Amino acid sequence: MSYNATIAETKTSCSVGRYKGMPAISHRAQSAMYPSVREMFELASHVPNAISFAIGEPGFDTPRPMIDAAYEAAIHGDTHYTPNRGTAALRRAWCQYRFRQDGIAYEPEDNVIITAGGMEAMYLAMIATLDEDDDILIPDPGYANYFGQVQMVHANVVPVPLHERNGFRMQAADVEAAITPNTKALLLNSPSNPTGAIIEPDELAAIAEVVKRHDLWVISDEVYRAFVYDDHVRCLSIASMPDMLDHTIIVDSFSKTFAMTGWRIGCAFGPKAVIDQMMIMQENVVSCVPGALQMGAVAALEGSADILATMIEAYRTNRDMVVKAVQQMPLVSCNTPDGAFYVLINVKDTGMNDHDFAVRLLNEAKVVVTPASGFGSRGQGYARLSYVGTAEDTAEGLRRMQRWLESL
Repeated sequence: MSYNATIAETKTSCSVGRYKGMPAISHRAQSAMYPSVREMFELASHVPNAISFAIGEPGFDTPRPMIDAAYEAAIHGDTHYTPNRGTAALRRAWCQYRFRQDGIAYEPEDNVIITAGGMEAMYLAMIATLDEDDDILIPDPGYANYFGQVQMVHANVVPVPLHERNGFRMQAADVEAAITPNTKALLLNSPSNPTGAIIEPDELAAIAEVVKRHDLWVISDEVYRAFVYDDHVRCLSIASMPDMLDHTIIVDSFSKTFAMTGWRIGCAFGPKAVIDQMMIMQENVVSCVPGALQMGAVAALEGSADILATMIEAYRTNRDMVVKAVQQMPLVSCNTPDGAFYVLINVKDTGMNDHDFAVRLLNEAKVVVTPASGFGSRGQGYARLSYVGTAEDTAEGLRRMQRWLESL
């Protein structure tokens, strides 16, 4: 069965009419996927005093030093075009940051491009590595926008199943089994949205061997990599594995790590040949990222420890609260997520599908969760909770959820 057909069942489609006198909208535009996860945002807007576990963004505002740095740059004239690759200052700062993380010496002039958020970096990476009808392996369940982007570049999604029994961590054997004659790339996301899973180092090394054996690209989405909650858990980049630099494009972003979602600043690291092509495509998409905002990003990299440490501690507390509460609830269960700020709740024993579960929980208990069928076929029967709210809202939302489940 075509996985694109399966995913199409999980999307919310926008009706595109053809009005008198209006030329036809392109077939590509009409087939564009709008993830069903957005439906809960719309439904929740009509429910007063609802507590949301649906929003996947930090529950913190951008710290003042980043705002001040951007403001100072703007009032001193940094309001003009910037290089397609991004400013030299930000490229240097980000390469230094990655070196501290992994010991990989990326060259600011060759191996990094600044993009309009991590999503543009992901899209450019797909265009740079995939031709029409190439196959790309995507984790299932996985971030909903991956599927829509693959569709827009006219490639094909091949799912790599993630199993609850493995904590939703990708396994090399499942990657190997999913490879087709047309497979060109593998997309990794560790820590994962929507599962919170982190691929263990030994398994990541095994995945790297599969990649090299089949000569694949890896697009590694590492936007949640800073959010790891237990000392015994190691989160490595596949780029740090032997002989993987020439196979790997890393996608990163300021949105999650530095509470800068609205700034739309991301990047990609990779071999010079592919970054050069992404730079050309950047010119044809957004041209460049605003210079003043890039200076705010430099300030984040140079002084981010306080906000990051604060967020990690808050989310670790919330994660532990959510897992403990779910363990005490009837009819539902969950694994303890390794990182990111999401947890998948198994709702199959309620007798409801995940969509009906989410809608009834909203209408009857005023709690917003995301039906995980929007993250792929293997998300069916699960609900995603994002635990980025205040401790008070998190506790109250969990109390409402438990009372509702006990009443079923």
